[in-house]
Amino acid sequence: MKKLIPLALVALCVPAFAEEVYDQEGYFGLHYSMLNQETSAEDIEPEAFQTRFGMHINPYVSLEGRLGYGIDDDDLVVGDAAVLTLDPEWLVGAYVKLGLDRRQPVAPYVLLGHSTAKADVTLEVTESGLLGSSTNRETEEVTASDPSYGAGVDVNLGETAALYAEWVQLDDDDDFDLTTINIGFISRF
Repeated sequence: MKKLIPLALVALCVPAFAEEVYDQEGYFGLHYSMLNQETSAEDIEPEAFQTRFGMHINPYVSLEGRLGYGIDDDDLVVGDAAVLTLDPEWLVGAYVKLGLDRRQPVAPYVLLGHSTAKADVTLEVTESGLLGSSTNRETEEVTASDPSYGAGVDVNLGETAALYAEWVQLDDDDDFDLTTINIGFISRF
């Protein structure tokens, strides 16, 4: 009978431990994104808003999805008569978030996943002639879809709210590498 007491204690503790480790808690957030597209001349820096929604698998791992929309374009003057404009349309991503225990006051993390970004790229060329000037404008839709990664930190305001700042990189095979700096707020439920 004395041998059964330790087994009974282990049997009672394992479900409680497993329940705590696999306690799934959802969250939703909004953030402002400063986008950066590097060029040989200078960087183009449009802006976007994104939503972020996820599920904590345990205190260290989360699965997360993101959906964003461009709010502001940016121009790059090329020479005397050309302007290149980058206008982000939408961004979408799916990530695994790995970090320190999310219940700590400050919890750094890394993101690994896949992102897709769609933007309109417009080249506007002004030509001067004897009869005045004329402007030619061409717009091309560009989509980048490749693995992405990043790092950030959650600053917990309480059990259900946090502020965060992060850096995320999308490395596209077609030289459309996009870096984002995100600042936002999440609410856990």
